[in-house]
Amino acid sequence: ITAERQWVTPADVVDAAIAHLGPLLRNRPLRISAQATCEARVDPRLTSSALSHLLENAAAYAPADSAIEIEAGTEPDGLHLSVRDFGRGVDPTDLDRIFEPFYRSRAVRQVSSSTGMGLAITRGLLAAEGGRVWAENVPDGGARFSIVVPAAVREVPAQVL
Repeated sequence: ITAERQWVTPADVVDAAIAHLGPLLRNRPLRISAQATCEARVDPRLTSSALSHLLENAAAYAPADSAIEIEAGTEPDGLHLSVRDFGRGVDPTDLDRIFEPFYRSRAVRQVSSSTGMGLAITRGLLAAEGGRVWAENVPDGGARFSIVVPAAVREVPAQVL
């Protein structure tokens, strides 16, 4: 995969990921904090696809009426994205393995017929941009999946009227 970098806002990446999932997220409460005043030079197709996989997981493994939180912004080192759900979290013994192809924890096998490829694909998409993804449990419940894509960042250029 070759990354085709373009200037996009974090909000653009989030919007594309949500649009891609359409009906899956339509009735899901979303709490979004996405920066629109800065841009990062990333491949929007790869990055939004990676984010889509994380959103799909959050929707699949958290209660249907629980919110999904999305944060997106830039830091001096690039684009930062995170998805938090309010499910039961990830078994700590699985945190290092969930990004392996075909890996499905015992708990996931009981509630889903997934292939175990979504998070591995996410990792591969981000690797094409030099990015990384990781997961952690949140102390007050649920899991947070975070993405960092190294990129040049800049303020959104002023529009000339």
